[in-house]
Amino acid sequence: MIEHSLGESIPSDFCPTSEPTYRIPKSGESNERVQLIHSYLIMATQAKSLDWRTSLAVAAIPALASIMAATIAARSARRAKKSEIDAQHLRDLEARISEKKYDVYKPMINLLKDILNQRVMTEDEFKALVSEFSAWVTIFGSDEAVRAFHNFMQATYGTSTPPTILMKLYAEFVLSARRDMGYPETEINAKHFLGMRISDLYTHEELAKVDMPLVDLCREVGWTPPWEQTPGS
Repeated sequence: MIEHSLGESIPSDFCPTSEPTYRIPKSGESNERVQLIHSYLIMATQAKSLDWRTSLAVAAIPALASIMAATIAARSARRAKKSEIDAQHLRDLEARISEKKYDVYKPMINLLKDILNQRVMTEDEFKALVSEFSAWVTIFGSDEAVRAFHNFMQATYGTSTPPTILMKLYAEFVLSARRDMGYPETEINAKHFLGMRISDLYTHEELAKVDMPLVDLCREVGWTPPWEQTPGS
């Protein structure tokens, strides 16, 4: 027999960690002893149940962590894939716009080249090319290119526009087209461009001024741009 702390005697064959068993009390055993044995059996059963739940919870932690990591990785992969697709769509759109800009600018650049080469063309041919270009550059051209072409055409409509002004505005339009076509950081100026076609650019008294700011050049040659004039002036 084992002495319990409360003074109760516990049978020596009783073990709370063994499988719970029940036996029929022998005659003469008191009800308190039966209740005490029953309480120990319940405690042993509850302890085993608690151990099972704790083990299950501990084992579930790595599984839950793996599931969460897989979910986060899947979401990140979807976001990265979407970003890649969006970037590709943007590159495709930019390529299509760049190709369209080339188609828009080419006829006008060729027209101005023919004018410099003094190729004879009819007035109707000139107006048709200018009209076609004006329609499309407004859609696909940059603000700078649209503004430069506007200024150049306004200068050509006048009958007293100095040649230096025409060359200046022509060069500014071509350089704006260059920036619009993919060279926004270009550092060439009007002389770099015009010098390919005008042999005496640097020695000509008037043409040598084409690199001056337009405001200063207009003041130098005494010409007022039409877009700065007012009705009745």
